Amino acid sequence: MFKYLPLLLVVLTACGKETVSSDAEAISYNIDASRISVSGVSSGAYMAGQLHLAHSAIFNGVAIIAGGPYYCAMGDISRGLGVCMKGGDPGLDSLLDYARAVSVAQMIDDLANINDDRAWVFHGVEDSVVDEGPSVAAAAFYTVLMSDEAVTLVNDIPSVHGFPTLTTGQPCDSFGAPFLNACGYDAAGEIFKALHGDLDERGSAEGELLLISQPGYDAAEMLEDAYLYVPASCSNGAACGIHVAIHGCSQSSEFVADAFASGAGFNEWADTNQMLVLYPQVASSKLAPMNPYGCWDWWGYTSDSYATRQGPQIAVIKSTLDALAGTTL
Repeated sequence: MFKYLPLLLVVLTACGKETVSSDAEAISYNIDASRISVSGVSSGAYMAGQLHLAHSAIFNGVAIIAGGPYYCAMGDISRGLGVCMKGGDPGLDSLLDYARAVSVAQMIDDLANINDDRAWVFHGVEDSVVDEGPSVAAAAFYTVLMSDEAVTLVNDIPSVHGFPTLTTGQPCDSFGAPFLNACGYDAAGEIFKALHGDLDERGSAEGELLLISQPGYDAAEMLEDAYLYVPASCSNGAACGIHVAIHGCSQSSEFVADAFASGAGFNEWADTNQMLVLYPQVASSKLAPMNPYGCWDWWGYTSDSYATRQGPQIAVIKSTLDALAGTTL
């Protein structure tokens, strides 16, 4: 799911149910600002960490699946492909120092906001793409900023690199599109419970999966539209939280249509727990910047400030959230 992986030189087929087109600027919901969280897989895991720290005043939890700590690549793709994927010492103290420095410079929100957040970090036992080391480092990074009890590291599920589900996707030991793996393990449910506490059990995804615009997408190497899952209760005015679920490389709508948005398992939990689920979408590029597999910017291809509020992709996601709330969150 990362750039330059030979295994990704495969023809990916796109499949998925029909979605309904909409317009983010024209739709707003009754947002429960106390229940906003983010998760990401692979390159999306790094983006989730960046989004969480950049806007920690609005997020109350983060989940990192097959990824590492904030600012791991330090703006260097060779470092990203090295220690941030293959393992080794990422220099945790330097990463924490950077986070503190950009917080003091008000380029990200005050790190004190993270004190009462929750973090859930996952690494599959059979993951041969990203080493366990970066995931352990991500958990350690958050343990410095939160209490030990607020950080969960799951590293005992025999899954390959991808997003584990109950029954959807490839076999648990098979790496390939749409990078959902049927492991008999409900990662989406574990994420929701870890980040939001006691919840009603999952139900059926009977709401709508919409296509909504991503404001400013063209200046951020993103696609024009994101997916948004909307339970009927949220459409009818109930106070609803928001979970931002960020896909990995070769997992956007360009490659797998709505397979991730409809199959990861978040929607079934969202339906019974009054949660919108936003699925931002990044674009691939075969020219500058070279990003043929549609990876999120976690090494600096859009801007030197990619991991801060000024990061173009972070700004688009935040603008989309504000549009959905009808106000600045």
